[in-house]
Amino acid sequence: MYPALTAPMEGRTNWKVFAAVMGGGLAAVGTMTGLVMNGVVAMAADLPIPFTVQASSIDGQQFTLAPSAQTDPAQGAKVVMNGTLTNMTITKQVTIPGLGTFNINISAGGKGTPVQANGMTVFASSLGGDTSFPSGLTMDASTGSLSASQLNMSNATLQVPYLQTNSITLPNMSLSITPASSS
Repeated sequence: MYPALTAPMEGRTNWKVFAAVMGGGLAAVGTMTGLVMNGVVAMAADLPIPFTVQASSIDGQQFTLAPSAQTDPAQGAKVVMNGTLTNMTITKQVTIPGLGTFNINISAGGKGTPVQANGMTVFASSLGGDTSFPSGLTMDASTGSLSASQLNMSNATLQVPYLQTNSITLPNMSLSITPASSS
């Protein structure tokens, strides 16, 4: 049998230990964020929310585009490639009940150091931009898929409900969250 407890246990927090543990954790997160932002460490990204990706240029290798096998046709076409994106901006507008609507913007790949994305998979509901396939383009009529060893796009805009990469570097990354204008 267990002895009965007559009074609740009282404890104390050692604030020096707490501050050391929290400070160490924050320093580690800050260091990793700085390394990712400067392109020293690649970051895996898996973002299953609709957003817009814009870039002044996208240079892709091992490009494939195929109709989506997703159950929701709004998911769009599945695009897979390794890519270099210059002046990339990812934007998303989010409404938070009680607080309002906010614009979230992530920018990277400027100042002469582009974004490097390896194993990038997107389901694009819309693609736009000046596009060329320097090594040719293969179209498969039976599956509706396109493939090319190279893809060059300028002034690219992609409406993307899903993005995943094996690795991505975001040099000169900046994040801003601003209230959406009411006008």
